[in-house]
Amino acid sequence: MTPDIITIGASDDPDDANARMSFELWRTEVPSGRLAVTAHGRNGAARAPHMQKLIDAYRARGYVVVSPNCCASAWNDSAGAEGDFLLENHVRDVRRTIDWVVANASAAGWNGTHLALCGHSMGAYAAARLAANEYAGRIAHLLLVSPFTSGVRQIEAREKYHPDGIANLRRDVPRALDEWPRHDVFKVIDRLTLPVAVFAGGKDIVAPPENVEEFVARLPSPPLYRLLPEASHCLEGGDYRIELLDAIDRLDAAVIPLASEALS
Repeated sequence: MTPDIITIGASDDPDDANARMSFELWRTEVPSGRLAVTAHGRNGAARAPHMQKLIDAYRARGYVVVSPNCCASAWNDSAGAEGDFLLENHVRDVRRTIDWVVANASAAGWNGTHLALCGHSMGAYAAARLAANEYAGRIAHLLLVSPFTSGVRQIEAREKYHPDGIANLRRDVPRALDEWPRHDVFKVIDRLTLPVAVFAGGKDIVAPPENVEEFVARLPSPPLYRLLPEASHCLEGGDYRIELLDAIDRLDAAVIPLASEALS
């Protein structure tokens, strides 16, 4: 099965609120009560190999899946290039995807009662921030892989683990050193009272385990936490199907049913 490709927006300027972007809609054979939005990280794509693992796990559990191609990436067809990246725009694009899903639930084959957010890296930050703010009380669960937690932590990791990391960042993402430190999931972490699962890679030097474990420790309730010893930043080292399916099952079992009007 291949997904439907949906395009929204008309502007080729990735900073424009109406920036052109696409997302991929993976339907189920019959309408489903469950839908997951799976958000990639910086310079990513909806169907990158590590994102496909997440899509496949949700689909195996009967979810409709919507996967955005966020702007400012060299690896997808949405507006902008890698050097245009702003984290605030990344959050905006995940929000636009959710907004489209809610407005077009019936057309997507979803009855609007169970919405999960799943994200990798900066997509995980976007998912967490939206669950804490605009979509507070309307998200069934969060599944976060190698989450970005704050610009300060991200820049510290580059300084610690990456030769010439700051110089390369300044070259590749010119606005990052100014913009990323404005972002900090810990400002809203107390609002994340929904079921949460977190995966970290034991060999990750982008979102290193110590950063992810800080996030895990500061959540209001202990999440389901899995450290994958062989993984770097992008779920390398295995297919992790069993681990991902188990996480989705545990999250779904912990969900307090949402009223159907909550997502309208």
